Amino acid sequence: MSLFGKVLAASLVMMVAVSAQADMKMERKNIPELKLSIEIPQAFTPMPDDMAKIKYPSENRPQVIYSDERGKASLGVSNGRHALPADKLDVAKDATLKMLSNYKPQAESVTVDGHKAWLITFRSQAADTDILNMLLVTSENDKAVQAAFNMTKDLVGQYQEAARASLLSIKFDK
Repeated sequence: MSLFGKVLAASLVMMVAVSAQADMKMERKNIPELKLSIEIPQAFTPMPDDMAKIKYPSENRPQVIYSDERGKASLGVSNGRHALPADKLDVAKDATLKMLSNYKPQAESVTVDGHKAWLITFRSQAADTDILNMLLVTSENDKAVQAAFNMTKDLVGQYQEAARASLLSIKFDK
C-alpha cells in the first residue's frame, strides 16, 4: 500500500472513531440516593441485579450501575460508603495506584464540580477480552465518591471519550 493509501486509510479510521464518539447521545441522570447527577450514554439502562452480581461478585459492588444491553460497557457509582477527607485524596490515589500496580495505572488530576479528583485509567483482563477501566475518585462532605466506567476492548473506540465526559460530568446536590 502506498503512503497515500496508508494516510487515507488512517484518516478514514479516525473519522469513523470520531463520528462514533460524536454521535454518542448523553443524558443527565439524577441519582437522589447518591446525592448527585451524572451524564451517561442514552443507551445505558440500570444493570439488572443478576448481571451486577456476576460482573461485580463482591457485596461491595457499586451502589448504582448502568450498562449497555450486554454489560460490555458499564458505569458504576458509589457515594458515602467510606470516609475520605478531601485532604487525604492524594493518599487514597497513591494507595489505589499501588494496589493496581500490576495493571500499570495512569493517574490524572482533574476537577469535578469544583472538587479535586483523580482519574485513574488502566487495562485489565477478563476471561475472553481486555477491559479498559476508568476510575474517578473524589471527596464530597469528607466521604469517598467513586465512579468507574469500563468497556471491553472492542468498544473502546465507541465509548472512551464518552466515558471520560461522563465521569467528569458529576454534579453534587447542593
